[in-house]
Amino acid sequence: MREVLEIAKALADETRLRVLVCLEGSTLCLCHLTEILGLSDSTVSKHLSVLTDSKLLVCRQKGRWHYYRWAGEEATPCVQAALTWVRQHALNHPVAQSDMAKRALVLLNSPVPCPPESLARVLFLCLENSCRSQMAEALLRAYAGDRFEVYSAGLEPKPIHEMTRTVMEEIGIAIRGQESKSVLPFLGRMHFGFLITVCADAEQRCPIFPGVAKRLHWPVEDPAAVTGSKAARLAAFRAVRDDLDRRIRAWLAEQGITPKRQK
Repeated sequence: MREVLEIAKALADETRLRVLVCLEGSTLCLCHLTEILGLSDSTVSKHLSVLTDSKLLVCRQKGRWHYYRWAGEEATPCVQAALTWVRQHALNHPVAQSDMAKRALVLLNSPVPCPPESLARVLFLCLENSCRSQMAEALLRAYAGDRFEVYSAGLEPKPIHEMTRTVMEEIGIAIRGQESKSVLPFLGRMHFGFLITVCADAEQRCPIFPGVAKRLHWPVEDPAAVTGSKAARLAAFRAVRDDLDRRIRAWLAEQGITPKRQK
């Protein structure tokens, strides 16, 4: 009776069913599952703990990586019956099909076993990749470049605005190594843990981006659109820089990451 109750509890949650679907026929680690599901490490870990406690999943550790798979021949008849039920009734659901498609893409870009040096990729996207996304790229790299691979791109790229360089240098962050680039080379060719759009145009005109685990939208006004005196235009660029600085620091705090560089 206790075994039945543990299995019933484990299956009585949509996210845990999604985890099981992702692992059907595959062995994945925590980083794969977080990318597929778009959830935090801590959330997925809690669900994995319930599934392993119920014996539906088996965990194997290799170095600092933990790999999960469905229980096999070692499973009890009750566990085997539960997994058979999942295979028969859950795999054809649209959400399950979507997760399995994401799984294929994740494994294409991050195969098992996970490389120890792998970092989550972040792409900042805006229209021209000349102001906002360039600032965001430089800020995140300065604050957590050891935790993320950081990129930026634009739908209609233009050269980096000179005032972008000026206001970033004011806070001690030079962006001489960055360049404006199109988003097209990234589409379908590189997996990103996070896609962050920083303008309404990018959010509206790029509704689908293959290979993204989690998508965020930070609407920020375009400082290059401000007219008037040089002082007024510089003030607009500084306001955008400070807005992005606050957003990135808050986002890092949500993930328990302390910026390497203090403001």
